[in-house]
Amino acid sequence: MPSTAPLMPFLRPLGLPRPSTVRHFLCFSTSPQCLASSAQQQKPQRREDRNLLASRTASATYPPRHVPSLPRPKISKASRRAAHPPKERQYPTRQHPYATPTPHRLRPEPVTPLPEKQSAPNLAYFVNRTRSNELPVYTDSKRGGNLKLTLVRKVDGEVETLRNDLRRMLGKRVGLEDERVVVNGVTRQVVIKGHYKPEVEKFLRERRF
Repeated sequence: MPSTAPLMPFLRPLGLPRPSTVRHFLCFSTSPQCLASSAQQQKPQRREDRNLLASRTASATYPPRHVPSLPRPKISKASRRAAHPPKERQYPTRQHPYATPTPHRLRPEPVTPLPEKQSAPNLAYFVNRTRSNELPVYTDSKRGGNLKLTLVRKVDGEVETLRNDLRRMLGKRVGLEDERVVVNGVTRQVVIKGHYKPEVEKFLRERRF
């Protein structure tokens, strides 16, 4: 007796594929229509801000007077920053290497010597010159360059008298206080706080040292 069931049930017509499956395979197509449709689907849709839309459609009389609201600033911070740029610093320019340097004076400026009674060797002290026939006046710096000193060496006789004379001279010419001119009792040197080498050398040359 023949069976009523079909012999090949797997040959029955299949259902249509899902749209997502068809869309997935169409994305590999090179036709312009498929490319345009895939670009539209992949492009995210931007939503405008609700407040921005409301401000565009609002009337000119909004907000009403009875509603308290702060006025918008006329100038933003960015425009204010651009309107006031930072100040340019003027740095001193360096001297060009080809500029002519100032010539060094080998001979000091001439001075008018004092009378013989007020100059060496009629003084209570005497300042000896170095081997190169220069006055023994030197400058020094201590404390990292914050303390500047002027030293007078090779002094014979009464060093305190030389200190007193230098105090009077620097007080009149520079306005230096007496406490800034002292005597080192160990090395017998006159120590002056500050660089006053030209004034001291002129003082000694006037007294024929």
